Amino acid sequence: MATQRLRAANADDGEEAKMDMSPMIDMVFLLLLFFLVVSNPKTIKIDPRLKPPIADAAKTAKSKHGKIVVNIHNSGDFYAEDTITRFDTKEDLIDYIKKEKDIIDGRGITPVLHIRGDSTAEFKYCRQVIRSGAAAGVNQVAFGAFKKE
Repeated sequence: MATQRLRAANADDGEEAKMDMSPMIDMVFLLLLFFLVVSNPKTIKIDPRLKPPIADAAKTAKSKHGKIVVNIHNSGDFYAEDTITRFDTKEDLIDYIKKEKDIIDGRGITPVLHIRGDSTAEFKYCRQVIRSGAAAGVNQVAFGAFKKE
């Protein structure tokens, strides 16, 4: 009797069980689309004309978001992150920092003034940018440097 049940259970029905993969593929595409929409990548453009200083205690930034980048060339010229916008006056620099600060504050992130100076630039230019940031209401400053290997 048990053998008959075993034979009946193992009998070939003629139809093989298959899994429909189309819902799984749809779910993968939905997840991919979700992560593309939710992620907010930020690329920081680097001015190729700048040669940042080398520091023993340099650390990698924790976050790229919330940075207001100002490049300082050795001639004392100030440029925005896009390396095209040049600030001729102190008021232009303060206006730029205020505008960027308002955008970053709107996102709920603490703005940080990120200064990238040329290694041969004098510190007085950094001081001017720091004072402009303070006048614009930014109280956190970070300096860009290469880490010594």
